[in-house]
Amino acid sequence: MDDKTAAWILGAGLLVVIFGVIIYLAVMALVLIVPTWRICNRAGYSGAISLLHLIPGVGTLIVFAILAFGTWPAGEATPPGTQTGAR
Repeated sequence: MDDKTAAWILGAGLLVVIFGVIIYLAVMALVLIVPTWRICNRAGYSGAISLLHLIPGVGTLIVFAILAFGTWPAGEATPPGTQTGAR
C-alpha cells in the first residue's frame, strides 16, 4: 500500500468518525429537546428554552438550572387530578 492510499483510508475513516459524532450529538439533542419542550410548557415557560440543549457542553446545564431553581410561572407541578380543590 502506498502513501496516497493510506492517507485516503485514514482521511475517510476520520470523516466517518466526525459524521458519526455529529449524528450521535444530534440524536441525543433531539432525545432531550422533545421531552424538555413539554416539561417547559407544563411549567409555564416557553418550550423554546429546550433549544438551549443545542449549546455544546453547558446547554443542558442551563436548561436544568432554569427548571430546578426558577419559579415556575404555572406553579408547582402536581400530578393531574390531585390538585387541591379540583372536582
